[in-house]
Amino acid sequence: MNLVQHILKRAQINPHRIAISAGREERTYAQLMRLVQQVSNGLRHGGHTKRNIAILSGNCIEFAEFVLGVIYAGCVPVLLDPKWPSGERDKVIQQCEPGLIACEGRFAGDLAERYNEIPQLYFGEDQQVGSYCSWLAAFEPDATAEENPELLFIGYTSGTTGFPKGYVRTHLSWLRSFEATEKAFRLNRIKQVLAPGPFVHSLSLFAMMQSLYSLATFHLLPEFDAESVLNLCSREPDMILFVVPAMIDALLRLVASNTAQVSMLALISSGGKWPESSKQRCREMFKETKLYEYYGSSEASYISYLEITGEEQPGSLGKPFDSVHISIRDEQFREVPPGTIGELYIRSEMMFAGYHQLPEETASIFRDGWLRTGDYMLLDQDRHLHLAGRASNMVKSGGLKVFPEEVEAVLLRIPAIREVMVFGKPDDQWGEQVTALIGWNGEQRLSLDEIRNYCHPYLASYKAPKQLVTVEGFIYTSSGKIARQLMKNRVREGMK
Repeated sequence: MNLVQHILKRAQINPHRIAISAGREERTYAQLMRLVQQVSNGLRHGGHTKRNIAILSGNCIEFAEFVLGVIYAGCVPVLLDPKWPSGERDKVIQQCEPGLIACEGRFAGDLAERYNEIPQLYFGEDQQVGSYCSWLAAFEPDATAEENPELLFIGYTSGTTGFPKGYVRTHLSWLRSFEATEKAFRLNRIKQVLAPGPFVHSLSLFAMMQSLYSLATFHLLPEFDAESVLNLCSREPDMILFVVPAMIDALLRLVASNTAQVSMLALISSGGKWPESSKQRCREMFKETKLYEYYGSSEASYISYLEITGEEQPGSLGKPFDSVHISIRDEQFREVPPGTIGELYIRSEMMFAGYHQLPEETASIFRDGWLRTGDYMLLDQDRHLHLAGRASNMVKSGGLKVFPEEVEAVLLRIPAIREVMVFGKPDDQWGEQVTALIGWNGEQRLSLDEIRNYCHPYLASYKAPKQLVTVEGFIYTSSGKIARQLMKNRVREGMK
């Protein structure tokens, strides 16, 4: 099965509907079908069938039509983040060995110098050599789809703790994810979709493909801008918005001073824990909007979801999607009873195929058909998941395990705290000392004793912060998550 072929067959139902809107540029489904086939013909003419095709670009309509054409041709798009430093980008290009690189014109000179042996195409204003538009015009829109391509694309993890890993996704995994979206979020009439994050991260690319699969209109923004998002949601009825929590905060700050009527059918948050205070403000500001939070990963795709109504338990990650099987196990791979913390394993048709060219790491994340998430959870009596923390973030203090995420969830209930990151600072006596980096709301500052007193009913004393560090701002990955390792490095340098 070719997912783009499947989408284009469905598109014949309404070929004149707008498929992608990017401000002054639009593509109907009929136009998109033509462009996809031209891209596919161009790749085959160049001898790139079943090759990796690297894409280095911000959000633009050329990116959208090109990546669809690559998939239609049976090639494998490799998504390169424009925010990566050149050394990191070079490692990925060398690893994936692309047959062709398509990029924005701003990267043309650098890539032509570094990789003159690899054919290149350039989006944006026409170039004399390598123009995507000129290349495309040379091919007819009469290509047929590669029927059963093995892989859909290679994306890269956001690298919150180290060098990003390539994860490989299949056509079937996203088809099953599209079906899960419509069922879990009760979206029976998807008409308008907006996901203002970068295409190179699977959330926004997935949202675009979901929109096309549903014969909706996807609204493309070059980057996240709160005002542009609100303008679109005011102008287009029944918008479905896919965002991360940091974007929600920016929207809430703006909508509080904006009198325009914002019409959203649903707001769907992922990519990090959504603070309870932010959920409450969303319920107040977007009264007619269905609010959802889901938990997942690049490797697992969807795992669990939660509708935000004000009645959910604090800290709940919701219930598993219908097609997701879960198992919570101890360090000997034995299942633990409900209410007991253990590591979460999942199994579904939405899982990834493995890490690109990392067979040992791929083998280590699968066991007897189960995917190891690296997240420690407990399952309550209602079969809702509750996160204790990630194995990679665990703090060991005095021989006891502390999950930063558990502590962060408690601290984020304090109105004076806007954002927080907990980590283990090396300590001669305790091994690691629980330390909280805090971004405050307004001028109020709480003392360490006040913070520890607040934590007392919710956390064991050894889990409560032993030190507070005020920060003016956090460093984020390009997918909007706190870059934990970079923040730890910055704070440790400042503490010397």
